[in-house]
Amino acid sequence: MTAHVLPIRICSGRKSGVGRGFLHEIYTGHMLQAFFKAFERHGYAVLSRKLGICLSNEKHENYGDWEEKGDEQILAMLREQAENPAFEDITFIYWNHRPLTHAKWVRMLADAGFHVIERRTLADIRAVLARSSARPTLDSWAAHDRSQEVEG
Repeated sequence: MTAHVLPIRICSGRKSGVGRGFLHEIYTGHMLQAFFKAFERHGYAVLSRKLGICLSNEKHENYGDWEEKGDEQILAMLREQAENPAFEDITFIYWNHRPLTHAKWVRMLADAGFHVIERRTLADIRAVLARSSARPTLDSWAAHDRSQEVEG
């Protein structure tokens, strides 16, 4: 398994009225809030139906349901994001507590080119994180991404 692991889950239609903010400020659904709280110290990501992969340490645009992209558009966006060297050494751990409806998102991440595993409970994700050999900060990933832009 890749040394860098990051929990991820699909977004929710339950959102606050904030126009731009951190993920925990935008998404108000109980399940996502539990996810955010469980991994606030480690960091996490959300798969947005408009923006693709969003990291917890960055502010993001809030959007209405009418702005969500279709599955083919989301997959195309994810394929572009998968080419970003900052994601190269990351394995996403998808919190798949609803396998009948969420298996599609796990498959989409894998089809786009991301390393992804799934776990059913938050405790299972914590166990994977505890076994990982390195826990870089999200800031270091963002810095790696910015360094690639400067060099290019």
